[in-house]
Amino acid sequence: MAKHIVTLIALLISGMASFAQMSLTPKELNMLDDEISRKHIYDNSKYNRIAKLSEESYSSAKYSARRYHASIQLAKEYETFKSDSALYYFNQAYHIAEELNDSSKITLAKLGRIKVLAILGYFKESMTELDEIEAQGVPEELKAEWLDTSRQLYAYVTTYAIDNEFLFNRYLKKLNYYRDKQLEILDKNSPEHKLFLAEHYAVNGETTKAKLLFGELINEIPDSSNIYARAAHNLSTIKSVEGHDDAAAYYLAKSAISDIKCSVKETLSIQELAIYLYNIGDIARAYKYISSSLADAVFCNARLRTAEVSKIIPLIDGAYKDQLEKQRKTLVATNILVGFLSIGLIIIIIVVLRQMGKVKHARQQLKKANEIKEEYIGHFLDICSIYMDRLDNFSKIVTRKITAGQVEELLKMAKTSKFTEGQHQQFYDNFDATFLHIYPTFIDEFNKLLLPEEQIIIKEPGHLTTELRIFAFLRMGVEDSNKIASFLNYSVNTIYTYRNRIKSKAKNRETFDDDIMKIGSFS
Repeated sequence: MAKHIVTLIALLISGMASFAQMSLTPKELNMLDDEISRKHIYDNSKYNRIAKLSEESYSSAKYSARRYHASIQLAKEYETFKSDSALYYFNQAYHIAEELNDSSKITLAKLGRIKVLAILGYFKESMTELDEIEAQGVPEELKAEWLDTSRQLYAYVTTYAIDNEFLFNRYLKKLNYYRDKQLEILDKNSPEHKLFLAEHYAVNGETTKAKLLFGELINEIPDSSNIYARAAHNLSTIKSVEGHDDAAAYYLAKSAISDIKCSVKETLSIQELAIYLYNIGDIARAYKYISSSLADAVFCNARLRTAEVSKIIPLIDGAYKDQLEKQRKTLVATNILVGFLSIGLIIIIIVVLRQMGKVKHARQQLKKANEIKEEYIGHFLDICSIYMDRLDNFSKIVTRKITAGQVEELLKMAKTSKFTEGQHQQFYDNFDATFLHIYPTFIDEFNKLLLPEEQIIIKEPGHLTTELRIFAFLRMGVEDSNKIASFLNYSVNTIYTYRNRIKSKAKNRETFDDDIMKIGSFS
């Protein structure tokens, strides 16, 4: 009793370890994606093994025991890989056995042929041939092979008859019978015995024991073994029944990876995983996996699997195409949006560049204005300096004349008009030169404001007329007619007369004053 308890505890610990990580994650799916991309590597390894066996077969005598065994080995290599080729080599082995008149070899070849016919979907023929073998009696040394063939055949027909309750139960009963018979003759320490025992527990409702044994197999054997794939698939089935769909998908992924590493093309796990992914909305991967499953089934000519996939693929394919169409529409909408944004960006760039150009131009104008201002200040200081010198000289002359008693001569000099006229003219010359330097286009722009027949003609280049000087003062912001009259040495009435007369010649009298102020302004 104590020994059984210890064994049970060991099984529990082993089982707990095997279920520690059993939720499907992107890691398992990425691993499966990688293995799908490496299919050709595993298939090439199988082709290399097949090439060596073929060489051995054709190097042997046509009807020899050596060639028979090579044919059997070739058929087994092809069995779940390329069923047509497997059938060819089992038939070849059968004909060699007939020539050798060896009933045991004939039966072994026929048992192999029954397995392949089941994969190809010829269930009636397989069952007929199996009945013939059973009627003739199975040699003791082939009993294990006969039971395994029978179990596999009824595993296929049970799956095929899943929609017919009567046939399903009938075939399932036979499947369980042959599996249990295998348990009686298999080595109890072999992985096969543990696998069939776990399946026996699962079928009879002892799922805890089944899960523990399946878990042990997954932990003990490499995933390059077909037993690993079968154990993982069985665990997936149990988890699905228990309602743990994510855990079921985890073991399906593990089983599918193992199938790929074993170059097994007659598969179920990746097909069921595709359905699970479709149901949770991972359409792209579902389509990838169902396409891989279909390609394998067609390659192997596994008609049952092909029929199963053919029922599913239109659904997944339709969803995948819908998803691609949605993505296409999204891409088109995105491209249109990006196009509009690009156009908007180009417009913004153009506007910014224009603004930068304007800013650059404004800076240049400001720089120019500063230079003119500095030059104007320089002119003003020069004029002030000249007038200060003249005032000093005049003061000296006055002092000298008074000291010499020449008061009458001084009075006569002060009354003469030449002195003041000279000072005024010099002021006009300096003003004209300075103003035209600041506003070099003033005369041309001023004339554009006047009617064509009223244009002002400049007799002396670089000099302004009296009318132009009055409006030059206005352009400089001096609007007070009294100040203008004082600067130009005219009466206020004269200034008003000049202004009104020029305004009457304007193209647009209403805006004439404002137009004057715009002359030479920055644009």
